[in-house]
Amino acid sequence: MDQHLIFLLLGLANGAVFAALALALVVTYRSSGVVNFATGAMALFTAYTYSFLRQGELLILIPGLPLSVHLGTLSFWPAAVLAIAISAGSGLLLYGLVFRPLRTARRSRRRSRRSA
Repeated sequence: MDQHLIFLLLGLANGAVFAALALALVVTYRSSGVVNFATGAMALFTAYTYSFLRQGELLILIPGLPLSVHLGTLSFWPAAVLAIAISAGSGLLLYGLVFRPLRTARRSRRRSRRSA
């Protein structure tokens, strides 16, 4: 019976991750009309950042710089909080540099002809 409960909890966790990613895709598509696959990339970036932090490395994905910087091994909570903070910061940066300017961009002629 214990194994059934463990597998139930593991399945619920996996299902919650899939549901959150699917919800993000649907909300982005419904609001902008664009399927944005960057949602999965941001989730993977967070997972890689957490994994590197647990090994004592800070992941740097800027070309020309070293791949990582040694920090020292972190336990679960500091690594998780730092990974989420780094991902939130990169998300805010992407919003300000990419997504916000797209709100005021002109729509294509093809789309405006269809609606007319």
